[in-house]
Amino acid sequence: MSAFYVLRHGQTDWNLNLRLQGSTDIPLNDRGRDQARVAAGVLVDQGITRIVASPLSRALETAHIVGERLGLEPFVDARLIERNFGLFEGMTIDEVHQHRDEMRDHMNPLADLDGKHYPHNAEPLGEVIDRVFSCVNDHRGSGETCLYVFHGIPFRAVTRKFLNEMFSSPNASPVRFEPDGDLWRMVPLDPDNAPIAQIYNAQTTMGRI
Repeated sequence: MSAFYVLRHGQTDWNLNLRLQGSTDIPLNDRGRDQARVAAGVLVDQGITRIVASPLSRALETAHIVGERLGLEPFVDARLIERNFGLFEGMTIDEVHQHRDEMRDHMNPLADLDGKHYPHNAEPLGEVIDRVFSCVNDHRGSGETCLYVFHGIPFRAVTRKFLNEMFSSPNASPVRFEPDGDLWRMVPLDPDNAPIAQIYNAQTTMGRI
């Protein structure tokens, strides 16, 4: 088992407005590009040899900004695309809460793991987890030290698989996943902008896979 890195894309205007982007192709804003450049500076000395990115422009531009600093051209893998939120797509969090009775169960990211309960026309969360995990494993199997640049739900998918817990990531917060025996350890490379769970009080978090 070898270490790998993950990075959520930089900020977009829809992030700023708390609007669910899903598979809608929303570009980075200027702050998002600045965030990507900062992340590139953190990642430049980590020994990364391959960058794999979602095809959505907010992730792919983030990957290109990092890749320019690292001297790497990103690979594009559609398995890293953000989840399609179906009925939720394009809604703000406030708009979702206005439909609380209809949507209450779906606000919990674990609620539809059974494959039965998810927003109308949305991709089931279990399918997202499976495709993201497949992508990560395929590229890790190449022997390269990989950086995956993607989105909020794919980040949760990775933490679900490798740590058995879901974490949410701020924009452009670089993280290393490293093996420790049969466990995996998540190490935020920017502790002041680290991924968070319901309880997150340590510098590292460990899980088993």
